[in-house]
Order: sequence, then C-alpha cells, then structure tokens
Amino acid sequence: MRGITGILCLLILLMSAPSFAQISTTSKSKKAQQQDPQRELDEQLASKCFQNQEYEKAKELYQQLFKKKGTTQYFNQYVECLIRLGEYDTAEEELKRFIRSNPSYGKSKIDLIYVYTNNGKQGKADEMLKEILKGLPDNKNSILNIQNMFRSRMLYNAALAVLDKGAEINSEHYPFNIEKASVYHSMNNYQQAFEYYFLELEARPEQYNLVKNRFQTLLLYDVNKSIADEMRIALLKKTQAHPDNLEYAQLLVWFSLQEEDYDIALEQCKSIDRRTNDQDGQIINLANICLDNQQYELAQDAFDYVISKGKVNPYYGEAIIGSIKTESQQCSDKHVTDTKTYEKLSKKIEKAYNDVSSKDYPNLVEIQADLMAYHLGQSPQAIELLQQAIEQTNNKLQQCQLKLKLADIYLYNDEVWESTLLYSQVDKSMKEEPLGHEARFRNAQLRYFIGEFAWAETQLKVLKAATSKLIANDAMSLSLIIGDNLEYDTTGVELKRLSRADYKIYQHKEDEALVILDSISVDGNEISKPHALFRIAEIMEQKQNHVKADSLYLQIVSEFPDSYMADDALMHAALLEHNQLKDRERAKQHYEQLIDEYPTSLYTAQAKKNYRKL
Repeated sequence: MRGITGILCLLILLMSAPSFAQISTTSKSKKAQQQDPQRELDEQLASKCFQNQEYEKAKELYQQLFKKKGTTQYFNQYVECLIRLGEYDTAEEELKRFIRSNPSYGKSKIDLIYVYTNNGKQGKADEMLKEILKGLPDNKNSILNIQNMFRSRMLYNAALAVLDKGAEINSEHYPFNIEKASVYHSMNNYQQAFEYYFLELEARPEQYNLVKNRFQTLLLYDVNKSIADEMRIALLKKTQAHPDNLEYAQLLVWFSLQEEDYDIALEQCKSIDRRTNDQDGQIINLANICLDNQQYELAQDAFDYVISKGKVNPYYGEAIIGSIKTESQQCSDKHVTDTKTYEKLSKKIEKAYNDVSSKDYPNLVEIQADLMAYHLGQSPQAIELLQQAIEQTNNKLQQCQLKLKLADIYLYNDEVWESTLLYSQVDKSMKEEPLGHEARFRNAQLRYFIGEFAWAETQLKVLKAATSKLIANDAMSLSLIIGDNLEYDTTGVELKRLSRADYKIYQHKEDEALVILDSISVDGNEISKPHALFRIAEIMEQKQNHVKADSLYLQIVSEFPDSYMADDALMHAALLEHNQLKDRERAKQHYEQLIDEYPTSLYTAQAKKNYRKL
C-alpha cells in the first residue's frame, strides 16, 4: 500500500465535502441531467423506493445508476441498501472494490468497518480502525468529521478511539472533552459523560455556560429522573472533592434550583460568597424564589445572611424588605389571627423606613398598608399612607403599584367606584405592561363581584391572550365561571349568588360567604355546585380543617368529573394529603389519577413532579 499517511491526511476533507471525483462528476451530472431525462426518472424512483423501505428495488436502481455514471452518491446509496437488506458479504466485496479504486474516500472505509462489525468479523474491523488511526491527520476539524461519521453508524467505541488519538496528536492541544462527553451521552453512559464535562471545566472554566446547557439538555430528556439522580451524585462528589472549584459549586447551585433543592442551592451560594464576597445578588434572587415557593425558613435565612453584612451592602435594603415580606406572607398563609403578631410586624416596618432608600420606601408602604387594612382594622390609616406615598413617588411603575394596592383596599371596604377608577387609571397608564393587565383583570373581577357580567366578560376575552401566563389563566378561570353559568341559567340568578359569595371571601367575611355557599351546594345547579363546594373547601383549609377540605375536593371529582374545576380540586386534594395530612399513598393515588384522567390539565406537570418525589 503506497503513501498511506499522505492519503489519510486527505481523508477527512474528502468526508466532510465531496471527493474530487464527486465534485467533477457532480458538476457534470447537473449538465447531464438536463440531457438525460431517463436518469432523472430513475434517480427519483430509486429515492422513492428507498424512502418507502423497498430496499430490493432501490438497490437494483442505484446499482444501475452507479454503473452508468460512477458517482459516489449512487454508490453510497447502493451500499446502504445492501446494509439495510443484511447482505453484508456483498456489501463487503463492493466496498473493498470501491476502496481499491478510491483509496482516499474515507467514508467507504468507515462503512466497511460497520459491515465487518455486523458480519461477525471484529478482527478485520479492528485492523481497519488501526489503519485509520495511524493516518489520522493533525487537524481538529478533520478529526471531528471522522468521529462524526463513526457516530452516525453508532460505532461509538471507534469514535472515542478517534477522539483519544486526536487529543494526543493535534498541535492545537485540543482535548476533545466535550465531544467525548457527547459520545458517552449517546451511549447512555452518563457517569462518563459527566466526568468529561468536569474535565472540560477544569481545563477551560470559560466553558461553564456550554457545560450547563449540555446538562440542561440531559435533564429535558430525563423521563424517569434517573439522569438527574446520577447528576446530583456526580456534582455532590465533585464539589466535596474540590471545594475551591467555583465552576463546580455554581453548577451545583444551578442544578439544585432546577430540582427545587433550595436548601442545597442556598448552602452552595453561601459557600461561594465566603470565598468571593460577590454572591449577594444571587442569594437575594434565591431568597425570592424560595419565597415564591413558600419555603419561608430558607427565604428568611437567605435574607438574614445578606442583612448580617450591614448597611454598607448595596443589597441591604432589598434584604430588609424581603425579610419583612417573608414574615408577612408566612402569617397570611398560616391564617394567623393574633392581632399582636401584626402590630409587632407593623412596628418593625416603621423602624425599617430608616434603613431603606427612597427607592425601596414604596415597597414597605405596600406591606404595611396590607397589615393595617386586612389585619389591624385600620383601613382609613392604610388609605392615607398609600395616598401620601403616591404623591411622594415620581417613579411611574411604583405609583401604579401603590394605586393597585389602594384600589384593592377601597374594594375591600365596599367603595367600588373609587376602586374601579384607580384600576382604570393603572390600566390606561400601563396598557401593554403586565401591571396594566393585572389592573384590567382586577377591574373585571370587580365587575363580576357587583354583577356586571357582560362588562367583565368583554375584558376577560382580551386578557385570555395576555402575555402573562398567570393573568391569562386567572382570566380563563373567571371567564369560565361567568360563561358556563350564564349558558346554563340565562337569568344569571345562580351566578349572582356565586359572585356575592366570592365578594364576601375577598372581603375576608368567610362566615357570611359560607351561608350563601352552603345554600348553593344544596339547591344549586350542576354548574354552580362544584364552584360552591370548591370555595367551601378553600375556607375549610383556611380554618385548618384539612380533613373536611380534602373530602369536599374529592366530592367535586366524584360527582362532577367533567367540570372545569375537577382537575383543580384533585390537585388541591393531593397537595393536602401530601403536605398537611401526610398520607403519601393517597397523595400518590390522586396525583396519578390527575395525570391519567386529566392529561391536558395545567396541573399535570406539577403532579408528575410531585408523584416522582413521592
């Protein structure tokens, strides 16, 4: 064999682009096709037969086309047909013959290795691979092209051998870690894939985002969470073995957030901050995520960590507000009724005004106004506080947020027209912004409360297409309540009872609401009853009567399985059983029921996640 090294140096260029013979024949073929309509018809027929898996017919057609024109394109398709038909002996002979005539065309050598492997001739496959490795060119792109062709034939070990050899010989000293990880990923060998991703981070920390994106892709296709489990173990081991490696620590923070392991994420953030002193923003962000997910102890811990650094910290004011907001929201979610608790928190806010900037002042005002209006019976003082803040604030967004809060309190106190005026002002001022959508929804809800259903429906139709998913979902739910009830009872009598009860709930007059809801649950129709039962169940939850609430939610599922509220009720029941009643088996049963019977529900994804955890 003559000049193997020189020949193989050309190998990858001939793989990634047509060979010189291909280039010349391709340019000729375009001209020839215009003069040879029969050839064009034969090529189309061969392609159609191949696509239809009629490989025997396709084989004969491509063989004839190759004999007539000698182009590699036809030969490759002919060989592919032989392989699909399992005619490995014939494929072997054809490939050998072709290689003798075209020694620089590398694809045929890789195809021959594939044929040897599938025909039980591993020894010959290994010899051919050694020949390719021996002549591997010192060129990164060429090496990558060769391994890609091996991967396309699922010859993963050969692809790895090419990458290993390439790492040894290439003058750029490129390690091919990412590519090796990708091959192991294709082999479902995730532990090895992770190892090479970690090696890449050690060698080139600037590749952090690339590695993170690869991990994200792995998680997207992780159906049974097995990859996530392996990833967690691998990351924990690496961060423990290399506590000073910031990239490993940051990757563990990111992964923990994906998996909602907030405690691990917070500890890692603190660990990084103790070394770099630059994680305050990340810790505040994590604290807010914990707050949104009702992880109050972790949120408080995170805010307190930033507060402990003192007033010189640029995030100090934000942390103070976050801490107070956490305490307030926790009291609200636990339905704390002790007035002294709220008085103490209000005094804490008074003190905090001196610790925050003018920029943060409106945020504290909003929290304090909530306490005063809803928990301390001080609505007039809350209204006055908000009006003063609106006058003192020049920031348009903050003004609108304060106006929304003021409108809510007016509505709470039955001052409907003051409330709707403010909602309309915010809607007009922030028309295409999320806050404007929020104002429009609240205005539509107000109209629902007072029985102006047509006006409410008009606004809700627009809001169902809102960019904010939360607003769109809320609008959809309220629109269904109005639309379904009016369709069943055009007089709107039942709907007025429901809306009056909902307004009482909004005003924290749950006992008055229960009187209306109980009557609907007895003599209402099939549309109004599930809604009434759902609202009663929510009130029972607030009163900590979890057993009763669970029973009511399941009654909706049992008696009204086709109601638009059935999946919502089933999710609420499962969450109660999961978090409050600690009945894991029943929770699993109801998560599974939701997944099976309501596959298009908004809650299905969360049900799957919770089910896997259990």
